[in-house]
Amino acid sequence: MDNILLFVISGEKRSSWERAIELSKQFDAALFALYTIDDEQVKRIANLRGRDEIDVSIEMEEEGWKYLYHIEDMAINNEVKSAIFLEEGSPINLLKKHIKDKDIDLLVFDYQKSSGGKGSKTERMIRQIIEYVPCPILIEKDGGK
Repeated sequence: MDNILLFVISGEKRSSWERAIELSKQFDAALFALYTIDDEQVKRIANLRGRDEIDVSIEMEEEGWKYLYHIEDMAINNEVKSAIFLEEGSPINLLKKHIKDKDIDLLVFDYQKSSGGKGSKTERMIRQIIEYVPCPILIEKDGGK
């Protein structure tokens, strides 16, 4: 195993971050971390909150970089080679692109069951990931517990 991709999801419990770093260290693999800003999600949040889409997008970007820089620090502290990426667009398409471009051997992400609309959106995305992502997937369920 040479390359691991950590898909960073807003609000996750972060056990997937620790697992990805642990596996990267164990296999001496490079760790790539990806945070995506879904344009459709930006529109929905802006409409719900009565805010401008640009402001919502900026907030999501700031949150994403905060997560990614923390992951990068964790990787450095564990002597793991890493690279971080924040991109706007369809999460599935961006995952497929990064998996192909970086020759990813394993995709890691966190799953927390949530209620309401967010839960169903997350579950749809997970089904799409399982169906369309062309590499093995490790899902840290409910914070690894």
